This record gives sequence, structure tokens and C-alpha cells, in this order.
Amino acid sequence: MKLLKAYLSFLDTVAPSIAAKRVYEVMSNPRIKKLRDFENEVLDQAEKKTIEFNQFQIQTYQWGISGKRTAFLVHGWEGQAGNFGGVVPVLLEKGYQVISFDAPAHGYSSKGATNMFEYIALVSQLIKAHQPQFVLSHSFGSIASAVALTENQHLDISQWIMVTSPFSFRQRLEGIRQMVNVTDRTISRLIKQIETDTNKLVDDLSMEKYCAQISNVNQISIIHSVDDKILPIASSKQVHEQLPNAEMIELSGMGHYRILWSDELKQIIEDKAK
Repeated sequence: MKLLKAYLSFLDTVAPSIAAKRVYEVMSNPRIKKLRDFENEVLDQAEKKTIEFNQFQIQTYQWGISGKRTAFLVHGWEGQAGNFGGVVPVLLEKGYQVISFDAPAHGYSSKGATNMFEYIALVSQLIKAHQPQFVLSHSFGSIASAVALTENQHLDISQWIMVTSPFSFRQRLEGIRQMVNVTDRTISRLIKQIETDTNKLVDDLSMEKYCAQISNVNQISIIHSVDDKILPIASSKQVHEQLPNAEMIELSGMGHYRILWSDELKQIIEDKAK
């Protein structure tokens, strides 16, 4: 990462258009983190199917019996379905069929360049197909879920639990700018490239826009650890301002990923997955 930062910082000074292309390449090819043994064990218990989506083979997972109430789990960027290994047994015990997936170029799905807008389109398609009553999302999966729920207003969602949430795509770009040590010269060109490539506006991807349109969810909870260094809790608080009827639950000592395996989250899900 140090070498990459130095390289991009140099390009930012002498060739910001090239720097933007390199940053876009990094963004478009998500890193795949190794799963823990217990996460793989939970995946091994699932019924697995592969579906085609754009140029990708998408790995999907189903636990439990079809026909029961359905819980739909949406992982974050650079995450995968196995990240929910700690909560799948809780939802099964509460009588839910559980559905999840690995996004394009994530987990055990096929690899290739992808983007957040493509990920959102898949989430919307899967939510429409499975018609869940319970949605659990993590990190960027919360924005993807928000868009999908507004695009599927016919669904009746009893409970949506966001385990952390960004507030906007532009906020993420600011985080990338700081992480790789580039200036607005590069970021402005990066935004232009993203919008040209996806035919979408970066500023359209904001919880401020979509939260106001959500009318088909009975109860919403936002959970975030105050010590999350990857996605500061301030972003979830901004989301909460757009959803004043939602419950904001602040935990501590959980970080960004460990929260998914915590006893505290399991207890919250057990209490709310009625």
C-alpha cells in the first residue's frame, strides 16, 4: 500500500488523468479477504446455486426450508456471504429461510471489473426475486439495500437492520482520496470516468435521496460501533437523521467487521427477528 500511495501521489502531480485510471482500476477489482473456518463451515451447510448476471457467475446461498419467512443478507464492498456466518444460525433458529450471495467479483462469484452501481442492480434483482420479510445489510450493502427497497415498493419488509452504513458514494471517494494520498485533481477526473463508464451520477448514490422514498419497511435499526475506523459512526448518524423513526444502536469495541460475529449483534437479531 505504501508503494501504491507513493506511485499515485506522484501521478497525481504529473498526470492526474492516469492517476484517476489507476484508482478506478483498484476500485473496480475488489480485494477478497480470507474467511474464517467457522464462516466456511456455515457456507458448506448452504444449498448453493449459480446464476448469471451481466458477465458474471453469481454464487448464491440458501439455508433452511423454502416457503418459510425469508431473511435476505447483503454484504459490504469487499465482503461476502460468509461474513454472516455468525448470524445465519440465529435466523434459522427464529424460523427463517436465509438467502445470501456473493456480489460480482466478490467471494466465490466469478471475477472481473465491476462497480457499485452494478452491485446495486444485482441486489435489487435478488430482492425482487426472493421477496424477503427481513433484510440485514452491512456497510455498503446498506446503500445497495436502500436503493433496492425503493425500487421494490410492493414488498412488505417487517424489519431492516443496517450493520453500519455509508451516507454517500461521494463520502467513499473522499475516503479513497485520503487513503491513496491524491488531490481533487485526480478525484474530479475519477468521478468523470465513473459517470461515463456507468452512465450514472455519483451524487445520485446517497442515502439522503433514497431514505426519503422508503415507505415499505415497518421497523429499521442502525447498528454501529463507536470505534469503527474503516467507516466512522458519523456516517450512520447521518443516515439516522434521514430516518428519524429508525432505532440507532451504538456499540463499542466491535470495529467494522468483528461486529458481524459479536454476541451483541446476535442478541439484537434474536430480539428483532420475530
